[in-house]
Amino acid sequence: MEPHNSGDKDLEIYDNQQGWIPFQEAYLTEATEYKLRYRGEFADIRIQDIPLPFYQQESSLYSTFHAPFQSGTLRLYVNGKEFQNYVYPDDRKLTKEQYDQMVGEILEEAGICFQISGLEGIVNTSGRGRSLSWTQWTYIDEAFFQLRLIFSRLQQQSVRRLEKQRVMMKRPKVHRDEQVTLMWLDRKGFGHDVPINVENTHTYETRNVYENQVVKQQILDLKRLLGKYHLAGDERISEKAKKYSVILQGWLITPFLQEVTANNGAYTITQIFRKHPVYRLWHQWFDKLYKHEREDIGLDYPIALKDTFFLYEMWCFMMIVKILREAGLILETRSLYRTNKEGLYLNLAENKESRISLIGNLSLYFQRSYQYNSKVFHTFTQRMIPDIVIEGEAGILILDPKYRVPDNLGTALGEMHKYRDGILHRETGTKRVRQVFILTPTKTDQADSLRYFQDTFHERYQMGAIQMLPGTTFENVKRKILACIELIMD
Repeated sequence: MEPHNSGDKDLEIYDNQQGWIPFQEAYLTEATEYKLRYRGEFADIRIQDIPLPFYQQESSLYSTFHAPFQSGTLRLYVNGKEFQNYVYPDDRKLTKEQYDQMVGEILEEAGICFQISGLEGIVNTSGRGRSLSWTQWTYIDEAFFQLRLIFSRLQQQSVRRLEKQRVMMKRPKVHRDEQVTLMWLDRKGFGHDVPINVENTHTYETRNVYENQVVKQQILDLKRLLGKYHLAGDERISEKAKKYSVILQGWLITPFLQEVTANNGAYTITQIFRKHPVYRLWHQWFDKLYKHEREDIGLDYPIALKDTFFLYEMWCFMMIVKILREAGLILETRSLYRTNKEGLYLNLAENKESRISLIGNLSLYFQRSYQYNSKVFHTFTQRMIPDIVIEGEAGILILDPKYRVPDNLGTALGEMHKYRDGILHRETGTKRVRQVFILTPTKTDQADSLRYFQDTFHERYQMGAIQMLPGTTFENVKRKILACIELIMD
């Protein structure tokens, strides 16, 4: 299917070969980040009904856009006018099926490891609930900016209704006879002697309608939920939760919500929540907020597209855990999880070291940190954080997942020298990294033609690349890992 050309030139996209071009003329590929520019003073731009935030720079507005992880028609709205473009597949990337498979295999292995971890905690058993979880916090953190945009539009397009209130007013101010006035006079029996003050109705506009009452209730609920994350014990999460809570408090004191009474208890989804363009987005945001519970440890929604590389790192790590578990090398997996009185969630995050104990005084780490003052192994230059490390007193094996590097493996391997040559044993001063391998989803036909994947290259240089692709076997990875473990095990 070819992209449609609308002729609109105000919205532009940056192309590496052509520079700034009209959005409708761009060749879009899936899961790719693009820079956008809008020439004008005001831009209400939505892609697939999601508002796109812009910032002012000189005489133009700028933003970034992440194409979806699948190909197909893309709907674009510019100040209420609809256009279309087409997102083409990128054969260098993982397919959507492989992406979903990675998520499923992470969940499966996390659930198995939980069974052998010895932890006691609350395991979620329903599809919707209010307990804390790693996946729910990730959703809040990733989607809070979207919620701010929706609330801003909600204030501008809030639902209102006319209210009539009975009041006593002076007779000259009654401009028209209301039925309530006539009934009042008849009830009082004044006849021709009409008093100076009579009963009438005052009509005014109010935003204290049911949908806005639910909106206020949901903001209060989210504020209480953020209070729990603030006390969860993770410093990074605590700081962000406090920041988001302050923003919500600012919303509650806006003129829009000050005149609204919060709804109490359960609420129903009205036609306005279903069909109003802004209230529907608001309802969908909160609907997703409480859909992060399941019987096993879960990721009920995709990680942000720009973070697909991190999902691949997590998947590689959990598949290494699976290899070691099936080989009978794991002692305990407690550090894979965080628990508190509210519940349980998977504790793999960027720059947060997680450790699993293995037999033979070995340890498996996710994003192990080495620096100049590390106790056993240290670096004499900069801080180093390899993604996956198997560490023992006699040596170290480093596995570094690299998403989408088949055309640049030489450069990626060159970066691995810093791990192999820069991590030293503190007492002896000797190098302790025995082997370094890149894990990559490079397709088989590409891997077969590159020397970095060949066993002769691995044996000669003790480094190289290994294919690790969802939907394939991991025999080569398993063989390399178990062989290296024999060298570093006490």
